[in-house]
Amino acid sequence: MKVLVLEHSRLFQKMLTELLEELGCEVDCVRSGAEGMENLKEEQHYNLILAGQHIFDESGMDFADCCRSKQVSCPIILLTSEPNEALLKNAYSAGITDIFPKTNFTYLRESLRYYIEGQTAVDIEGGRVLYVEDSRSVAHVVIGYLNKINLDVTHFTNAESALESVLNENYDLVITDVMLDGTMSGVALVRMIRANSSHISEIPILAMTGHDDPKRRIELYHAGINDYVTKPPIEEELAARVYNLITNKRLLDQVREQQKSLYEMAMKDQLTTCHNRHSLAEHANKYIHDAIKYKSPLAMMILDLDHFKEVNDQHGHTTGDIVLSNIGELLMACCKQGDFIARIGGEEFAIMLPHYTASTAMEKAEEIRSIIELRKPAGLVVTASIGVACLSKKHDGNYDRLYKDADQAVYMSKENGRNCISFYDDEVMINKTSAAGN
Repeated sequence: MKVLVLEHSRLFQKMLTELLEELGCEVDCVRSGAEGMENLKEEQHYNLILAGQHIFDESGMDFADCCRSKQVSCPIILLTSEPNEALLKNAYSAGITDIFPKTNFTYLRESLRYYIEGQTAVDIEGGRVLYVEDSRSVAHVVIGYLNKINLDVTHFTNAESALESVLNENYDLVITDVMLDGTMSGVALVRMIRANSSHISEIPILAMTGHDDPKRRIELYHAGINDYVTKPPIEEELAARVYNLITNKRLLDQVREQQKSLYEMAMKDQLTTCHNRHSLAEHANKYIHDAIKYKSPLAMMILDLDHFKEVNDQHGHTTGDIVLSNIGELLMACCKQGDFIARIGGEEFAIMLPHYTASTAMEKAEEIRSIIELRKPAGLVVTASIGVACLSKKHDGNYDRLYKDADQAVYMSKENGRNCISFYDDEVMINKTSAAGN
């Protein structure tokens, strides 16, 4: 960015120059409006002009007139130590863009930093835009603008094709004309996107309209747009609006990812990557609700590693952690998609088994018991006592009652020598002890 500083004080010139160069700007300094006009006559192109209050002396006013006559499009910032109402009125009528105080240099530094970085940061590399426009000539111009700020643009001439693409691809922004060829208008496209039940409904939408009509704008906002521009769009305005929309979307995406990460940390056991007790309590009621609603069987299995304290005492907690981690991997490998595996205690795991009857749940429990015994995690012989219970009317849809029965079955497995499985149903207790039972 190239900046012209019009300031009488050499000390303040030096301070501004150091600040601007720190922000990556190329700086020219002059002390009067006459010197500023000479720079403009030399066809110098500036991205920003900073002018002291003496711009309102005779040569300064000539400089302001020169800027208007040469149609200088860059912002002109007035730096003043004595702001007042009359000064503000004169400044804006003279074409000044903004006014910054000279007395608070810290504020001035941050204001310029924000202003300059905002001016230079319109570069959204990697952003994907879906653009809907039926006019080839308008589309050619707009796509050129968007390509300048490093956006990947997918162009459609009708809303029907655009909607299909939105539903199947990931975009950072949708830009749509209001009036389009075909049976679907731009407004209808906006409503269809917002009506979607997935994350697609939250994609930012920028509308383009050839008529700056208040009623039309209100209709567009009610439909769900985030912003709009009139056609033909001004390149700098379009770039700024697109940049803001995509930047805000990316910030929201980061927040969602952080929320997801925090949720997983709260609901997952970090050692085994299985769910934890809190996650089990949150999800178990849904498993029970679905089983009752669809009249499908549901089993619960609780698994307790035998004599695990001895593993920690004899081999150390690091080895114990390796054993637990391997057991977690084993359980997730043994169970199918839809089964819910959680570590609910030091060496205790629980598994919700939807669509499992008593017999199939017992078969799964025996499979897991035998694999654990054969696996030898960390080179150690490890066995497990397993209890199984099935959801029935007596549980009255209550997770705690189902859990209590499965836990009682584990207790019975331990009573029967460990390294075995038991099924609990109040009246009938079925035990199966492995051939290697203790």
